[in-house]
Amino acid sequence: MGPADEYIDQYLKENIIESETIQRMRHVIHEFSSRTPKVIVTKCIDGRVHGSKLKGYPVTTIRFGRTDGNIVSTSQNNFWYWNRIDKAVNDAQCNTPNMPALFIAYMHRSDIPGLGCAAHGGDEVAAAKAVRDQVTAVRKVFPRDKLYVIEGITNTDSMAETLIFEDGTILDSLQIGNDFGLTDPSQVFHSAFLKYQIKDPAISKNIGFRTPEQLFTGKTFDFYDEFQTSLSMKSFLIREISAIVSSGEFDTQKLIQPDLLSALYHKLSSVKDLPKALLPSLLYQTIWNIAYSMYQKRKLSLMNPDDRWKLLDHAEEIICYGDGFELLQRNKAVLVKTGRGDDTDALLVAKKVLSRNRQHEAKPYPIIIHLNVENSCELRSWADFNENISSRMNTMLRNLDTVFEKEEVVILTTFSYLDQKRFYPIRTKEDPRISYPVNIMTDINGEDLFSTIGLRAREAFYAAERIPSAYEARYFD
Repeated sequence: MGPADEYIDQYLKENIIESETIQRMRHVIHEFSSRTPKVIVTKCIDGRVHGSKLKGYPVTTIRFGRTDGNIVSTSQNNFWYWNRIDKAVNDAQCNTPNMPALFIAYMHRSDIPGLGCAAHGGDEVAAAKAVRDQVTAVRKVFPRDKLYVIEGITNTDSMAETLIFEDGTILDSLQIGNDFGLTDPSQVFHSAFLKYQIKDPAISKNIGFRTPEQLFTGKTFDFYDEFQTSLSMKSFLIREISAIVSSGEFDTQKLIQPDLLSALYHKLSSVKDLPKALLPSLLYQTIWNIAYSMYQKRKLSLMNPDDRWKLLDHAEEIICYGDGFELLQRNKAVLVKTGRGDDTDALLVAKKVLSRNRQHEAKPYPIIIHLNVENSCELRSWADFNENISSRMNTMLRNLDTVFEKEEVVILTTFSYLDQKRFYPIRTKEDPRISYPVNIMTDINGEDLFSTIGLRAREAFYAAERIPSAYEARYFD
């Protein structure tokens, strides 16, 4: 393997490990999802504002849209954009019928000059207008009982969020933490909760029979950074917070710092026209984000200056185009999704960001572009595969041709499943830029050759062959 293939090989091994945890913990994720709204979030392609971790939502429970600066065409002709929202609304109508779907459009900002949104040249007024234009357009299409719409701001330094509601109410996690004099994430929780082992036997087992207090110790906290533990605590907290709100037992609860919980509950309760069914999940999301942003500030304070700057500034290594990249860590990739109405504009910005990063830190390989098409269900026929994977992939490859026509690049083409997030390498056309040596569609890529059993066998073999070496690379290097 050359340097690019070696990088991709390690990248895919890391993905396999994380996707194995999703598979093992799918019942925990399902329990969480049954208590929360169907959420769609739109963000910038900036890798520093990646994922659902800062909101306390497990991977697979949020649908994302990402365009440069969160600039999108809200014309009804932008099929990708509106279809993504319709999926969440329909999902809510069928699976959480008394709870509307939730839409949040985020801008992002930094407290450090020059590290704001590159797509807007650091202009926070322009970034705010882009998300405000979105929420205004979406509110005109969907009633509140079908889709509740919020405007948001992410601070890329601390990961603190600000939620701006339609009536003008502002919920600022950073400000709330400062108002309550909180300096450590454990301070968000009740002292009794921290000291005793969780009584739920399944949760207790999943977190290694430790007390919550023990999850807030060490250089990094397992409460946030150990995947299985974090998933389990998310499910536990949403269940307990929902129960507190439902019972109204705020005075006797021993989960959250009482004054903080009371202040947040009253603030959310006062938001005009906020559906009551959304109150527990927004309360949970805010509590989680207050604690999570404090954890980020703590991590930054412990880093040496070079590592701290790398985390705060752009340090993306790869361009990811398509869907299904939620397992990647912060600042790993510039994330370009379909849905702006002109994907090539977003890809041009991604190219600019990667080119700048590589000037600061040279790599022994060209720019790597990972193109992934994600499917929501099993592929049962060649027609399924062609319509949902191959044809979409080839259409997206033409956008890469337009943007990187004169550039030397390496392309990884994969597909994944919505509930699994595992990347399966494939080739849908002959292209020398697609250089990774694995193609799980070899010899079953045709109407007479394809079978569901054959595909499943290839997928299982691909993962099984790499899992041992992936774990060895992680734990024994």
